[in-house]
Amino acid sequence: MRIGIDIDNTLTDINDKLTNAAVEYAKTLNKYVENTSLKINDIHNNGNVYQKLFGFTYNELKYFLGTIQEKITNSAIPRDYCVEIIKKLHNDGNEIYIITARDSEFHENPYLQSEIWLKENDIYYDKLIVNARDKARICLENDIDLFIDDSISNCLNVSSVGILALTIGNSKEIYNKILNFDNWQQIYDYINKNVLVKITTYDIKYKDKVCNFVNESMHKFIGREHKERPDVSNIDEYYIKNNGNFWLAVDIKKKEIIGTIALENTNNKYGILKRFYVDEKYQNKGIGTRLYDTFNEYVKSMTKIDKIYLACGRILRKAHIFYKSKGFVQVGHIDIDMHYATDDDFFIKYIDR
Repeated sequence: MRIGIDIDNTLTDINDKLTNAAVEYAKTLNKYVENTSLKINDIHNNGNVYQKLFGFTYNELKYFLGTIQEKITNSAIPRDYCVEIIKKLHNDGNEIYIITARDSEFHENPYLQSEIWLKENDIYYDKLIVNARDKARICLENDIDLFIDDSISNCLNVSSVGILALTIGNSKEIYNKILNFDNWQQIYDYINKNVLVKITTYDIKYKDKVCNFVNESMHKFIGREHKERPDVSNIDEYYIKNNGNFWLAVDIKKKEIIGTIALENTNNKYGILKRFYVDEKYQNKGIGTRLYDTFNEYVKSMTKIDKIYLACGRILRKAHIFYKSKGFVQVGHIDIDMHYATDDDFFIKYIDR
C-alpha cells in the first residue's frame, strides 16, 4: 500500500503544549481568553482557528506559528511505538508518504524543517510533501491508499474521496465511521488484521480486471454467460465522457477489484445505476454502502439529474432490500429506453435537491 501520514499530533503528541502556548501568547498580547482548558483543532490547516479564538492579527498569527509553534514542533518527540511501527510498515512492503500542512506562508522552510525532524527522530519515509492544506486533493494526486492523521476534519475530507482514513489520539468513539486509535501499535494491528478498501474512479490500468470482475459477478449472481460487454470494455467512452462515472472498490492490500458501480448519464435528464456488484466474500462489510454513497454524492453534487433508474435481477432479493433502504421505489415498468433482461425488476429514485 501507499500510506500517507501527517506529522504534528500524529507522529507526535503536542496538542496540549500548542494550546497552552497559544493561551500564554494571547495573554502577553492582552487578548481575552475565555476558556483556558480548550483544545484547539485547526480544521482548515491554516491557523485561522487561533485568530478566531484569540483575535490574533495576521502578523501575530505568523509569529505564533512561525516561531512559537515551530519551536515546539522541532523539539517534539515521537509518539510511543511510532518509529518502530513505521519501519515495520515499510518492511512489510508499504510506501510511506509524509503529508504535512506545514507551509511556506508561516514557515521559512517547511520542507527542511520537517526533513530535519524526521531524520533526527529516525522516521522512515519514501516521500515528504509539505504545503498540504487540502489533504484530500494531495492524497488523490499521490494515489494514497490509506491516510493517518490526528484531525477528524482532515480524515473526513480524505474519506469523502474514497480513501480509507484513520485518526490517532482523538476521540474514543467512531465519528462518522472514522476509526480512532490510541497508539501506533493499535494502528499496525488493525492494518494487519482487517480488509482495507479504497473507493476510486475507473482507470484504464484496471480494464482487464474490471471486465473479468463484471463477467464473473453476472455469472455468479444471476447466471449470465461470459462475454464482452461493450459498456464495460469502453468505460471512458460509454460512461465518463458522457458525464457519467464508474467507480471501483479495491482491496488495497491485494490490489484486487472487489466491487463496482456505474452511472449512465443521459444528458442530465435522468441517470441509470448500472454494474453494481460486490464480491460475495466481501459482502456485509459496508462496501456496497460506500460504493453507493460515492455514486449518490456524485449525482447530487456533479450532475443535474433528478431521477435514477435501475434494473435488478428478480432473484436478487437482498439487493432489492438494499435499494429500497436507499430510497428507491419498485415499479412495474419503466418509460425509458434502457437495456434489461426479461427476469429483471425495475426501480426509480427521485433526487432531492
